Amino acid sequence: MSRRGLTGAQLGEEIGLSATSVSRIIQGHAKPKQVTLSRLMKRLCATPEDEQLILRAFTGVSVPAIEEPVSDDPKNALEERERIERWLEARTQAITFKDAVARELEKAGISYRRDVCDGIASADFLIERDDKRIAIECKFNVSRDFDKTVGIARLLQDLLRCEQVIVVVPFVGEFARAAKQCAPSIQVLSISDTIELIMKMAGHSAKGVK
Repeated sequence: MSRRGLTGAQLGEEIGLSATSVSRIIQGHAKPKQVTLSRLMKRLCATPEDEQLILRAFTGVSVPAIEEPVSDDPKNALEERERIERWLEARTQAITFKDAVARELEKAGISYRRDVCDGIASADFLIERDDKRIAIECKFNVSRDFDKTVGIARLLQDLLRCEQVIVVVPFVGEFARAAKQCAPSIQVLSISDTIELIMKMAGHSAKGVK
C-alpha cells in the first residue's frame, strides 16, 4: 500500500471492502477470502515477487483468524465467478483426460481398476499382472505442482506396493526429464508410450496401439 500510495480507505473502496476490514486484514486479525485476495493482488502487485510477498504474508496468518466477509460489490461476484469457472474448466479437462486414458487401456485390452483407494493411498488406475502392480496417475496440467506429483508417485509406489508408477501427461518435455532425475522408477509418459510400456512389461507387442 505504501509503494502504491494508497490508504486503507482508498484500497478498500477499490476492492470492495470497508476501511475497517482492510485494517483487520493488514493487522492479521482476519484473513482475506479468495476473491478479496485476488483483487488485492491485482491492485497492489506489479511483479511476481510482489505476488509472492503477499501470499507469504497471508500464509503466516494465525489459525484463529477468520475470513473477512466480502461486500456486495458486483466486482466481487464477477471475480468469484471467474475463479470458479477456471476451477471448473481445470476439473473438466482433468476428467476428460482421465477418460481418454481409460479408453486407450481398454482398446489395448489392458485390465485395470479405476480410482483405487487403500488407506490414505489412492490412484487413478491400478494394473495388476503376473504379481506386478503398476499405478497410473493422470496429470493434465503438467506445469503445476511438479514436486507434489513426484511426491505422490513415490508414496503410491510404497503404499500400494507397485513395481512401477506412471504419470500420464498430454505431452512429454522438461517435466519428464526432471522426473527421471528425481525418481528413476517413476515414468512420465504420453498415453501411447504408457500403453507400450505396459504391454512390454506383460510380454506383448503394442503394435497398432495409437
